[in-house]
Amino acid sequence: MRSVQMLSALAVVTLTACSAEPPAPPAPVAAPIPPPATPAPTPETVTATYDCPSAGVVEIIRQGRFARLRMTDGRIVNLGVIRGSQPPVWSEVGLRFVTTDDGAELSQDNGRTVRCSDTALPAAAS
Repeated sequence: MRSVQMLSALAVVTLTACSAEPPAPPAPVAAPIPPPATPAPTPETVTATYDCPSAGVVEIIRQGRFARLRMTDGRIVNLGVIRGSQPPVWSEVGLRFVTTDDGAELSQDNGRTVRCSDTALPAAAS
């Protein structure tokens, strides 16, 4: 008798699971909140620019503490100033940039030297 009741209960559960109505769809999940956008970096003030043919462009930045070399192949190298140097000299492993009264020079430890010419800075937006 007990097994008949158990079979009856099992049949009811099975029939309920096979009903004609599909189950309700799950509640929509809220889209994740994207992280706040990272602000664009503040552009650095360039105090002087030099064109070094076949090597790139050198920009004097950060109140003269660094010379940023933008090479023709897309690489960027920051050269640190040698304090107290006269004329001013910026250097990094294998590279040296020096300004003189008649322009500037970019040189490598391997002996290659490129003459650079002072270029006009873009006009500041008012």
